[in-house]
Amino acid sequence: MSVADKRGTDQMLISARRKAARAKQAAGAVCLAALLLAACGQPSGDETAAGEGDAQSPAEADQASPVAASTRSSGQSTSSVAVPAAGPGDTSGWILSPPFYAAGDEPFWKLDIIDGWFVFRRSGLAEIEAPIVQPTHAGGADVFDTPPLKVTIRRRACATEQGGRGDISAEIVFDEVEYDGCAFGGSAGASAEAAAVLDALASIDACLAKMEEPALVTATYPREEGRSAVALRTKVGSIYECGVEPDGKTIAYLDPIEPRAAGAWMNRMRFLRKGTSDGTKCDDAEEVRSGDTVVGRLLTKACRF
Repeated sequence: MSVADKRGTDQMLISARRKAARAKQAAGAVCLAALLLAACGQPSGDETAAGEGDAQSPAEADQASPVAASTRSSGQSTSSVAVPAAGPGDTSGWILSPPFYAAGDEPFWKLDIIDGWFVFRRSGLAEIEAPIVQPTHAGGADVFDTPPLKVTIRRRACATEQGGRGDISAEIVFDEVEYDGCAFGGSAGASAEAAAVLDALASIDACLAKMEEPALVTATYPREEGRSAVALRTKVGSIYECGVEPDGKTIAYLDPIEPRAAGAWMNRMRFLRKGTSDGTKCDDAEEVRSGDTVVGRLLTKACRF
């Protein structure tokens, strides 16, 4: 079975489990309301499952960026007690009480809590869902073992490749691949690309200032010697790579790149910084916020620049 077929099969199984769990929960609520306890366990009538667009085709696998992501095989899973989709029970002993989210990069990823489910997103790939469970406690960490995900939250300083820092680390294991990053309290429905933009905002501003002409940010990624890089595309389609020193502000170089020489990692997003071209309109654009401040928008492919 190819990698794409395997991911497609995994996604259908995940969606089927989620639908089955919701159907069982709804059936239980109906039985309780009708006081027909003896009849619980079988939904009555001709029920039609509501489609959720689960036939989405998985995107191609991530291509390697200049600095590879760390990987390891996941260990044997330990059982955990499922939390109802309506919300967790006693969370007072958790390192982070819901709502919380986690994010990392190389590749860009994001973990959100939505309606009692973990939703794991990676740049350009189908999202993965798993129900929240009561965590086990191991080595000072909360371990949420909820196939196909294993989520570990630990009170430990963390940092991402793009310079993001936090006091609580997060580790996600999916399909025998480990994704490291930071966890934060509160809700954040932004995409993985938006999280990457916020982590690299100082570098983005420095590079745009150096460009001296309007440009879209198409990627941010680490480079050698502690440097980071920002990929830029002008209105006429010219591509540039801007290298930034570890301080996140000093420009190391700004080089034009031939389109044929541009790596796949240089075309992960279309971020338009606020103030760059405010006349650009697109209803489908995603606002990127830092607190209550809109710092720019992520344009879809249909958005013209």
